[in-house]
This record gives sequence, structure tokens and C-alpha cells, in this order.
Amino acid sequence: MDIPSFSTSSSEAFRHWRRFVLTAFSALLLLPLLCYSFVLAMDPYDNLSFSPGFDRVPVDKLQRLFHPALARKTDFDSAVIGSSNVRLLRPDLLNQQLGGNFVNLGMNAASSWEQQQIFNVFVRSHRQINTVIFGMDYLWCKARFADQKFVGANTAAGFPAWMYDERSDNNLPPLNLGTLKHAWLQMLTATGIHASKYGRDGYTVFTKPMSEYKLDRARKEIYGSVKPQKKKPARTPVQMTAEQRAQLPMPAMLRLEEMLTSLPPEARKIILFVPYHNFYQARRGSKESIIWQECKQRVVKLASSMEKAYVVDFMIRSPITTRDRNYWDYKHYTVEVAETLPALLARASKDTSKHPKYRRLHPSRPANGLEPNGTE
Repeated sequence: MDIPSFSTSSSEAFRHWRRFVLTAFSALLLLPLLCYSFVLAMDPYDNLSFSPGFDRVPVDKLQRLFHPALARKTDFDSAVIGSSNVRLLRPDLLNQQLGGNFVNLGMNAASSWEQQQIFNVFVRSHRQINTVIFGMDYLWCKARFADQKFVGANTAAGFPAWMYDERSDNNLPPLNLGTLKHAWLQMLTATGIHASKYGRDGYTVFTKPMSEYKLDRARKEIYGSVKPQKKKPARTPVQMTAEQRAQLPMPAMLRLEEMLTSLPPEARKIILFVPYHNFYQARRGSKESIIWQECKQRVVKLASSMEKAYVVDFMIRSPITTRDRNYWDYKHYTVEVAETLPALLARASKDTSKHPKYRRLHPSRPANGLEPNGTE
């Protein structure tokens, strides 16, 4: 009778165990390499010069990740720069009304600094620029927001600075679940399995469908109740001298000046004060009203030194801003309103006649200049 050798069995078991460990360890080393190779091949943010040349599109709502690639595309010669207040401006309608080929580079809660970064990417990538529209809102005029790099829910961690600089040695994306997800979505989109809902020209309807619109809900956002409230002037009107107004801090004006002066003289520059709901606009006689008027005056002063620069003010009491049904909340208007703005902007850049829905602040005849109490 043969008796199994204990030492032989132990040796065989050890070899099997060692083979398993080596295989598992190799797989652990190989898996990240395979994953990263997949990310580099798909190049989800269209940021690499050596990746395959298939058509890439935004596949997620994270505009800060996908807009730099759109800003670099030479198919576009015109751009919209701003926050969520300009994201509903349709590039195809702007093309029809203003000419050129627009890309909408608006980003939710984008600080003036972030807006300048995406603008810089666009300018560096285009020798010829037809038109740039700048959306002006509280992020530009209110001092406590105007000098912040990041506002709202956005933070430094959410801003991929490596996509916006001029360096080419830092373009490799990080390997994480986000890039893997976006690479996977790019593959599904490229193969026709998945259709991205995010526009190739930067346009996306980020609000809810109008079929879900409820006036009472909008009014609660606007007034704080479902019942409309009457807007009242300030109880004690604030008075400020010209010297005091000049001392009001508006640090973002320097950024706007840098952006405007970096554009070629022949490029059309449209500076658009967005149409906040009238109830949310500053009350007549308040310090806030003075701040907004001073902001508008400084923008006009900047524009007056530029060729082909226009300042158009929708932040007034108008048929747009006094109709509750035009808004989802106090500062986000509906798609229907957005679709009327391109034609109004085209008109504002051609003539100086008065229009009930906006004021053309520059250029204009003296009688049509900036009026007092432009906000109420």
C-alpha cells in the first residue's frame, strides 16, 4: 500500500497557491493599465492630440469638463459667455439673427473668473472671431461674488484647470470613476448605441420641460408665496455722491476689460444684462439699485472705448420681466423667452430706436443713454 508523501502534497499546494497569488497580483496591476488605455483611446474630454479622431460630444451635464473642447473647435467663430442665465440662448437662432456660427459656453454658477477662463480658451483657438455675447448678472456686479473664483456649489475641486491652460504636458486625464464613466458614454455615443442629450454646440435645455411648468410653483420661487406681491420702493431712499459711487468695489470689471480688449476690433461684442424678473430687480431708491446702475455705467464706459461694442439692458421693467409665466424662478426665464432674445439682440445691434423689452445703453444717441432708475 502506497502512502502519500506529506512533503509532496505540501509542495504541490504551495505551487498552486503561488500561481494564484501571482495571477491575481498581475491582474490587479493590469486592470488599471487596461482601464487607463481605454480612457486614453476614448479621450472623453477631447483633450488629447494622439487619440483616435472620431467625433466626440458632451455626454454629461458637467459643462466645466466638456466646454473646453467645444471652445477649441474651429467650426465655431462666435460664442456666448456667461452663467446659467444665458445657457438657454440657442446658437442656431443666434446664427440666423447675428450671422456666424455660435457655440454656447455658458456654465451653471460660473464665476467671472471661470467665465474668463473658458473665454480665453475660445480666443486662443480662433484667429477670426465674429461675435461674442457676454451675459452680465450678479456674478459681475455684486462685490461679494465678483472677486470669487468659485461660487455656489462649485469649488476648486470641481474645476479642471488642466483643461484650460496653455500647457500640453498636463493634458492626460486622471483615472477615476468619472473619467471611466465618460469614456464609456463616449464609446456608446460613437457607436450609435447611446444618443447624448447634450448639444454639440453647447446648447442644452437644463430646465424642466414646459409640460411640467406650474405657475404657482414659479410664483413661490419669485415672491415667496403663490400670491404675487407688489414691489415697493425703498422706505428711505439712499443717496450717494458721484465720488461715493466711484468708490463702490466692482473687481470683476477688470476681468471684463481684459476680455473685451483681447478681442480683435472687428469682432462684434454684445454685453447683455440678463432679464431678471422685475420683482427680483433692485428696488428704486435702494443701495442695491445704485450698485446696479453704477455697474451698468462702468460697463458702458468700457464699451465706449471699443469698436463694435453694444450694451443691451434687459434687466429693466418690461413685458418680459413683469410676466410671471416667463419664469421658472426669479432669475431663470423659460425657453419661450430665450427664443425671442436673439432677434432682439440683432435689432439692438443695428438701430437705436427704443424698444419696450430692452434698453440699448451703448452705442446710442445722448437721448437714449443710460437712464436713471434703470432698476426699480
